Amino acid sequence: MNSRYKDDRIEGIWSNDNKVNLWQKTELAVIQARANLGIIDENIFDQIHKCLLHQPIDIAWWLAKEEEVKHDLNAFLEERLRFLPLELQPYFHNGMTSYDTEESAFLQMIFDSIFVFDRHVEVLCEVLKTLALRYRYTIMNGRTHGQEAQLQSFGKRCLTWLQSINLTSEYLIKARSTLRQSKLSGAIGNYGGLNHEVEKEALRILGFKPFYGATQIIPRELFAPIAQALCQLVLTLDKIAIDIRLGARSGRPIYQEPFGKKQKGSSVMPHKKNTISTEQMKGMARMAKSRFLSIQENIETWEERAIEQSCVERVEWPDLFHIAIHCLKTMIRVLGGLKVYPDNMLLEIEDSCGCYAAGEAKEFLRHRGAPFGLSTEDAYRIVQLSAFNAFEPEDWAQEMRNSPHISFKEADNDFFFLRPRKKKEQMSIKEIITRRILQVSPQLEANQECVDRWNNLLKTVFESHEAIIMWDTIFKPSYLLRGEETLYREILGE
Repeated sequence: MNSRYKDDRIEGIWSNDNKVNLWQKTELAVIQARANLGIIDENIFDQIHKCLLHQPIDIAWWLAKEEEVKHDLNAFLEERLRFLPLELQPYFHNGMTSYDTEESAFLQMIFDSIFVFDRHVEVLCEVLKTLALRYRYTIMNGRTHGQEAQLQSFGKRCLTWLQSINLTSEYLIKARSTLRQSKLSGAIGNYGGLNHEVEKEALRILGFKPFYGATQIIPRELFAPIAQALCQLVLTLDKIAIDIRLGARSGRPIYQEPFGKKQKGSSVMPHKKNTISTEQMKGMARMAKSRFLSIQENIETWEERAIEQSCVERVEWPDLFHIAIHCLKTMIRVLGGLKVYPDNMLLEIEDSCGCYAAGEAKEFLRHRGAPFGLSTEDAYRIVQLSAFNAFEPEDWAQEMRNSPHISFKEADNDFFFLRPRKKKEQMSIKEIITRRILQVSPQLEANQECVDRWNNLLKTVFESHEAIIMWDTIFKPSYLLRGEETLYREILGE
């Protein structure tokens, strides 16, 4: 993994030093198990244990020997056996195959890596909880299909991000329960070297339980869900990053990732604040998917054992953890330092001309207008037409849309002519409907007679003072967002 994306703790867990020391731990556990069961004298274990602990594994010697014998586990055995008296050597790696030694160590490295990963997930969740509470009453436009939808609070958006993280975290918790199963059942898994009692006791010492039905290795079906959960977490972080990127676009950003005082956004355009951290999440997600795919394909193994899965696991597992933890660290920094602009959120809502309450307006007209002959279809079309009217372009704007510029000189003239012009004040759908000033629009198949009928029906609907008060209420954020209390109660207990 490129040093830019490495995590020091993951690097240590997957280092040669840690790996071979875990191998030695497995070898000693088997000898201790035999002593505990009375198969060998306790003194034998004590002597071997003392000899090996007084002689740390020489990594350089081991690697040189591996280059010679082309087998890392056999090289490890030779490195260790050179420190044991001849009478003790037969007890070391007795009746075991390579993956009897390696499997538990491999599982422990994954387990320890998940522990590091979990700590970062906890920090990220706390950051999101803090954001959700801080911006509980900061209103913003929700968007569906890239279009403005109903109102929500920014705190609620943070809660949806938090729940996505929680779901993935719960999935990983379930998947990692398999990591406490290992094997010491021999070259093809039928206890041709160690008996079951020795396996059970040795694994107990190591903190594992036997997996029954292994070949030379544990089936990789047990590991694939863990890789999937890690990959899924990265994809979830990328989803959050995309939301931040969309909200940070030029014009009127509603939030932006942190930007340092000495940072540069572009080599040629000094004004830019490029979203480099959240954009990077997309690339990291692509790498995570490729790692997961390789690990998933390790499920396929020839008969009782082939070696193709070995190289994949040496590279892809540590890389996947590096990627996932780098993404967590990045998003902790981004979300922890997120620049939020509630003023721009309000201006965006204002620009929607009341369409944030279009759904409530439709339901209001549907129920209030039914006694006066206003149908459900009428209610929908009235609100739709009021929105089209609210955003109808001015004459000069419509002319420009119909007749594009034919030269840059013409574009220059219009640019400097239009710059000082103030945009007319747009009317909200709230006023268009209550004032009954619906107008025929080329965007809707409704003629003048139909529109006149709707305006007349609206006059009847809004005759009562009580109807007007209720109509005003449905455009208030406090009314529209009253249901968010449920989310805070159920997710945060607030």
